[in-house]
Amino acid sequence: MKIISLLVTNFKNDNRVYRMSKSLTQQGFPTTVVAWKKGEVAEKENFNGVEVERVRVSSDRWQRLNFIVGAIQYFEFAFRVVSRYRKVEAWHCNDYEAFIIGVFAKITRPKLKLIYDCHELESHRNGKGALMRFAIRTLEKLFIPWTELVITVSPSIQEFYKRKYNLSSVALIRNLPNEMQISHSNTLREKLGLKDSQMIFLYQGMLGKGRGIEVLLNAFEARQTADAVIVFMGFGALKEQIEEFASRKENIFFVPAVSYAEIPLYTGSADVGVNSVEPTCLSYTYSLPNKLFEYIQSEIPVLTNPLPDCAALVLEYKVGRVIPNWNVSSINEVVNEVLKEDLSVYQTHLKAAKKILNWEVEEQVLISAYKSIRNAGSH
Repeated sequence: MKIISLLVTNFKNDNRVYRMSKSLTQQGFPTTVVAWKKGEVAEKENFNGVEVERVRVSSDRWQRLNFIVGAIQYFEFAFRVVSRYRKVEAWHCNDYEAFIIGVFAKITRPKLKLIYDCHELESHRNGKGALMRFAIRTLEKLFIPWTELVITVSPSIQEFYKRKYNLSSVALIRNLPNEMQISHSNTLREKLGLKDSQMIFLYQGMLGKGRGIEVLLNAFEARQTADAVIVFMGFGALKEQIEEFASRKENIFFVPAVSYAEIPLYTGSADVGVNSVEPTCLSYTYSLPNKLFEYIQSEIPVLTNPLPDCAALVLEYKVGRVIPNWNVSSINEVVNEVLKEDLSVYQTHLKAAKKILNWEVEEQVLISAYKSIRNAGSH
């Protein structure tokens, strides 16, 4: 069974799409990632064992000045994708933008197998207005019955889709990294000139609004000593604000984003990982960020704010602590408690959790689901 994994981006750094496509290809489901040819990217490439084809859109020459131009470009992309790939047996549609195109393709070829992979709670994504949320809910209600499989990324989002659309089965495939081999290093201490006595709290990932970064900055700014330091590692809109805080506080640091291959070296040299997505929308409230699993794979305990699935996972596997209220005083109260702890007590639990919470285990859910789809089609 041949598959395309469709996304409405240029596919430069989507680890989830890459991991899924590679696993499917290796397990006898040849998968091609189909993306949008935007910017300086190759039209065709083999991306570490995954075939990638990007579709050119002639209206991309127009400057996207308003919604109408954007809509024209999207529908041209949709038309070209449907024309070129409608005869491929299965379409794995990443997010609702790709799912709309998958619906168009199924109208032209009813035998096509549709898979809807919701990377977030699609109708409650951050920044979506009421009209857009309504449109996405309507799209899902009408066309989810056309799918062979719906995939979600967290238990709460899985339950939402089951309940909202009366689905008996929704596959939970979390955004887990590959199992990492850790060599505990002093990379961050050496890079930043920190003492062994200072405890390093690490936030890694996107440095943007809604990630709890401003509250973390205020919390560590309020601390009188540098026995606990926080390192922000990543890129994004809040980089300059973090650097400004770092310039005047000896316990706040910024490190630019490192390559995926270097994550174990850097993350493993911290003492505690911080997870802090703010519940600004239902999709964020129900999220399970991959940084949470990268901390676990790096064998460092986790501090998380009280998002339901994050808190449940940290408590279930006993790999860290939940900050009960996301504010300056509550953060510092827990940081002070952690400073007094012997962090080695978490090591046994972290080593056990990383054997379960990795892509090599999680991919079995994906492969099993696709085998069921293939077997159903052969009867």
